[in-house]
Amino acid sequence: MPADFARTVRFGPYDVDLRTGELRKKGFKVRLQDKPFQILAALLERPGELVTRDELQRRLWPGDTFVDFDNGLNTALNKLRESLGDSAGEPQYIETFPRRGYRFMAPVSKTGKNRATMLAVLPFENLSGDQEQEYFSDGLTEEMITQLARLNPDRLSVIARTSSLRYKKTTKGISKIARELNVDWILEGSVRSAAERVRITAQLVRTADESHLWAQNYDRDVRDILAVQSEVALAIAAEINLRLSPDARSRSKEIKQVNPEAHRACLMGCYHLAKFNREGITKGIEYLLQSIEIDPNYAPPYDDLAFAYLISSGWLLPPGEAMMRAKEAATQGLKIDESLAEAHASLGIVHLRYDWDWAAAEKQCKRAMELNAGSARSQAFYGWYLAAMGRFEEAIEKEQRALELDPISPEVSTLLGHVLYLARRHDQAVEQLHHTIELDPNYWFAHVVLGLALQQQGKLSEAIDEFQRAKGEEPVSPETMGALGQAYAVAGESKNAVKILEELDKWSKRYYVSPFHRGRIYAALGQKDEAFAWFETAYQERSFYLSWFKVEPELDPLRSDPRFKSLLWRLSFPI
Repeated sequence: MPADFARTVRFGPYDVDLRTGELRKKGFKVRLQDKPFQILAALLERPGELVTRDELQRRLWPGDTFVDFDNGLNTALNKLRESLGDSAGEPQYIETFPRRGYRFMAPVSKTGKNRATMLAVLPFENLSGDQEQEYFSDGLTEEMITQLARLNPDRLSVIARTSSLRYKKTTKGISKIARELNVDWILEGSVRSAAERVRITAQLVRTADESHLWAQNYDRDVRDILAVQSEVALAIAAEINLRLSPDARSRSKEIKQVNPEAHRACLMGCYHLAKFNREGITKGIEYLLQSIEIDPNYAPPYDDLAFAYLISSGWLLPPGEAMMRAKEAATQGLKIDESLAEAHASLGIVHLRYDWDWAAAEKQCKRAMELNAGSARSQAFYGWYLAAMGRFEEAIEKEQRALELDPISPEVSTLLGHVLYLARRHDQAVEQLHHTIELDPNYWFAHVVLGLALQQQGKLSEAIDEFQRAKGEEPVSPETMGALGQAYAVAGESKNAVKILEELDKWSKRYYVSPFHRGRIYAALGQKDEAFAWFETAYQERSFYLSWFKVEPELDPLRSDPRFKSLLWRLSFPI
């Protein structure tokens, strides 16, 4: 490898680490044997140039090695193409020059010289002996991630909470975890909370050789928990020679004591929110409101509450109520602490999905990125905004970055699949969503989005199966029912589609049901007058589904209708 060549090379959805010999696709490791990888490395060192068969022979089988070169090279090349999903007949990546050699034809970005150091915080072990204290150890893990992620996001990337917590009570070794998360460092530790004291043990492990380079014990008043986290973060920064950003330096000097009860209620709220179901979100909101009542000047629960209301919109609460509560929580949190990156991101999504103020939405999303580009949620939310505007290349880049920061999160993986679906890259969307379901077969929203993508591929039976699976996992989801009814209508199963409409009508007497879902079913049934009547009601209710109106593939058959164009004009999307 040339001395000045980057360690990591990116093309399409792939990242290649030329030092470790690893190929990853959207964060997932792709198995590739040595010879195929050497061919790939040779081509990537000179992208766009012809690499001759003689050059490959000297590289793969140097000296007097006896081998059937033609057969060996062809076999290795076929395995490489299979791993990349490429073909000789219609190549995306590797172009063949018969009897001469090969050329790597896709755009390549070389990222290794400026590659951020990757760190994972494994779930802190709860040593209290009380299972009820799990919320505290999980919360400490999340807060530690946040502290570290804000040190210098350009140079240190920290794996997000969702992926980190999947290693809770794991028996996997450091080397295996490092490979799965693609990290250079791992922070692990334990916590014991009793009365008003907290004891924390933390140690830093370099994954390359599993060396324990730093360890420390802290025994403090629970009111100083944030100061302890800051001390750990600063110690790690020093250990890995990380230069702090100016904001990180100033924040480290402004750490305040916290009200223990407000802090505990906030951690408990986040613990329940992470369950991502009706009961969990409802309980999470209750605890966050309790935290705010105990200490109205404590900023974090406002941030988490804004997110809770966002995900409640159109599911647990009507959009108007949920979005106004989300905006109020985010705004109040930012009055207390303007540096809450994810509160800015949540505010951006309120502007996107309810206010339909596209400029304000981007302004808030960009501010979130300025404050903490290491936040997977901020990256993902900005990607959602960009997708709604039809800026798909930028959107996919943001969602892929979010997935790098949260590589085994079903939620983030699904968001990437959804953006690929909106971009009409349905083959890639299906592939991505199959990866998601491998991570969590029971994640209902992944099945919904997979069904949408399969439907666009013309695989209606498979799409309906996915919607049925989603319904089984989350029985009360108007979004799932709307997708299922629409698929029935497209498949010619009108009676089933009408039954779904009747079911949604019954649900609307007990739960919030967006008018958009009935509109989409009527549109698929060919009853356009009814469809646009429901879309108009959705507009009046400011249904967040209309934020996708510009780009939603299932609405393509309606785009020539003057009523569609009129509604699109009223939504005032940027041109």
